[in-house]
Amino acid sequence: MTLRTRLIVAFTVLLLVVVAIVGVVAVRSTRRVLINQIDERIVTVLNQTGRVDPHRPGSGPRPGPGADRFLAEMIIGPDGEIMNASPSGLAGDPDPLPETNPLLDLPEPSARILTIPASSGDFEYRAGVVRTDEGFTVVFAQPLRDVATATRAITQRLLLTGAAVLLIGAAAVWYTVRRGMRPVDHMIETASAIADGDLTRRVPPADPESELGQLGTALNHMLASLEGAFAAEARANEKLKQFVADASHELRTPLAAIAGYTELYRKGALTDPEEAAHAVRRIEAESKRMKRLVDDLLLLARLDLAQTMERGPVEIRSIARDGVADSLAIDPAHPIKIIASDEVWIDGDGEKITQVIANLLANVRSHTHPDTGAEIDVRSENGSAVISVRDRGSGFPPETIGHVFDRFYRADPSRSRKSGGSGLGLAIVDAIARAHGGAVEASNDPEGGARITVRLPARP
Repeated sequence: MTLRTRLIVAFTVLLLVVVAIVGVVAVRSTRRVLINQIDERIVTVLNQTGRVDPHRPGSGPRPGPGADRFLAEMIIGPDGEIMNASPSGLAGDPDPLPETNPLLDLPEPSARILTIPASSGDFEYRAGVVRTDEGFTVVFAQPLRDVATATRAITQRLLLTGAAVLLIGAAAVWYTVRRGMRPVDHMIETASAIADGDLTRRVPPADPESELGQLGTALNHMLASLEGAFAAEARANEKLKQFVADASHELRTPLAAIAGYTELYRKGALTDPEEAAHAVRRIEAESKRMKRLVDDLLLLARLDLAQTMERGPVEIRSIARDGVADSLAIDPAHPIKIIASDEVWIDGDGEKITQVIANLLANVRSHTHPDTGAEIDVRSENGSAVISVRDRGSGFPPETIGHVFDRFYRADPSRSRKSGGSGLGLAIVDAIARAHGGAVEASNDPEGGARITVRLPARP
């Protein structure tokens, strides 16, 4: 049974119980009111009755005018014999007298009002009974036929009215539950569509003040997060595939060179000592290049796994000066100027910061022409340590700025070795910066040239 059906059944049963209780209370209250009116009439008659002389016929109590049509009166002797009786009803069609047996067990003397059956027929009397000191029992009784008739009429009307109320109420409950559960239907449809692969589906907006409306809003937020997570996973998988392909390509080149020279040596093709020495040099160079590539890949893997780095006080200005000196020693054709007047300290891994600066300067050497100048600026700014490297080249092509920190990315689609290294240098810079809680950005300087800026949390 569905939740909607259970709610409709529950509310309908509750409405049925309420209608039944109201009907029973109404019928009983009406009967009680009618009987109270009869009791008041009987009490009034009893109060107007004089002393009874059972030895003189007709000397019994006489009700008020017209009461002989509604009240039956009896005088019962001490031995239980009816000594005087006047039935109720019309003169030509009198009612049967009340049953006397229930009156014989009354204590002496006593006066009370009680309900007793008729001596014949299927109706009852409401009787006022007085036991005199002489042992006589005086009875005034009114038939309850009218009360029964009125009660039946009220019961019939209440049944009809209750049935109508129950039908209308059940219809109202059905409509209300159906309308109230409509957001749940939308949620089910949305969930089914998402299960079929449509991650763009959302739950239609409902009353934000209702619980279901708030649930729908929360569900939409969750679906948006899920869609973003799936999209991020898809992008990550795509990057992973590209990364594997690029890594395979980068590793294949030195391996192919090493395998080629080894095959030449094995076949005895390197008979000239100079050719053999050249082959050995090339094998060594390609082995070193492959080792650097593997080391870079391992470093990126460790940074991706957020492995804990050794942290301590690191002064960036001195590292930058050493990096500039090393770069000039590697390639004097690329003059680099350092701008750093004050010491700049961070809490981090000094070896990783050294690699950041080395990779930034290597990027300048790889992507600018000889004699192209560059400068590295190290400063403190708004609680951050800033490392900014700017060259005097042509800058980044606009379509490449968003990809310069992608792994194995190169602006040159031919992947020519002349265009630079493996394409991991700036990706390592980005990973190290994020591992330190910082960030890196690339831009074209307004005065010309490319600029890469690394921001790291400064030491307090």
